Amino acid sequence: MRIHVHQSDLLCKKGCGYYGNPAWQGFCSKCWREEYHKARQKEIQEDWELAERLQREEEAFASSQSSQGAQSLTFSKFEEKKTNEKTHKVTTVKKSSVRLPGSDQRRVMF
Repeated sequence: MRIHVHQSDLLCKKGCGYYGNPAWQGFCSKCWREEYHKARQKEIQEDWELAERLQREEEAFASSQSSQGAQSLTFSKFEEKKTNEKTHKVTTVKKSSVRLPGSDQRRVMF
């Protein structure tokens, strides 16, 4: 049994005259690099545009916040800090030493 494939089916999809490769979606290595590079550049451009749009929206949202909201946020931070200080407070224990009667030894007491 023989498989017959027409030569035009093996050529690069872009028509450059080189042979294509199924792993590169029918493009030759040169055309594949060009197509891949174009696609990557387009993705990068779209990502930049999205990042810029999100940055503008974030800045607009931040500027639209009222001073009351900012004061409330500051007060919340203050309350949070006070609560943390209360829960993390460590009690200090003083050590003292007492001389035992009739001896040169000292006993440490807590």
